[in-house]
Amino acid sequence: MTSEAAASPSVTSEATASPSVLEARESVGSVRLADELKFGQSYDFKRDSEIDRTVFEQRGNVTVLEYRPNVAPAEERAQDLYDHLDGSFSWASLKVRICHDGGEVDAGDDDFVSISAWPWALELSDDSIVSPFEGEPVGFPKPLYPTDDEELYAGACRTGHIVFAVPDGQRVTRVLYIRQSSLPVAWADQ
Repeated sequence: MTSEAAASPSVTSEATASPSVLEARESVGSVRLADELKFGQSYDFKRDSEIDRTVFEQRGNVTVLEYRPNVAPAEERAQDLYDHLDGSFSWASLKVRICHDGGEVDAGDDDFVSISAWPWALELSDDSIVSPFEGEPVGFPKPLYPTDDEELYAGACRTGHIVFAVPDGQRVTRVLYIRQSSLPVAWADQ
């Protein structure tokens, strides 16, 4: 569930070619970011096309509303569901909101974006990355953010919790939204 990131983080706001999701997940500590925000601040997708003119302009925004450590389901159910995870860990919940105000589409075309939990990740104090939990989490804060692709139509918003298994002894340093063909966005509590 984790992958190693570069040991020496370096963040700059220069606009360059966007990394792939895989490259970003492998070395997000050294990759440029579209923006670094505080929890509660929204990232406006219009910024993507300002950074890279080849990126399709979307109208809308995404926000990290809160991060909750040590969110655990009922003890007896936890062992049954999560035996496949290695080592000891604690559960964390990330509450996010995304709004899609529309895009550049021809009249008559459906105007929607696909959303899921998979662009979201937690960067830890050892520079590793934790991806969302893949299973059907039971007993966690509701509503859950979709883990499978879900269509979000123009004018709609979706708010939900994403569940993560954070290895014991690690601290979450920031939340990352790693999108294909766009620079990642980061949020921190401070």
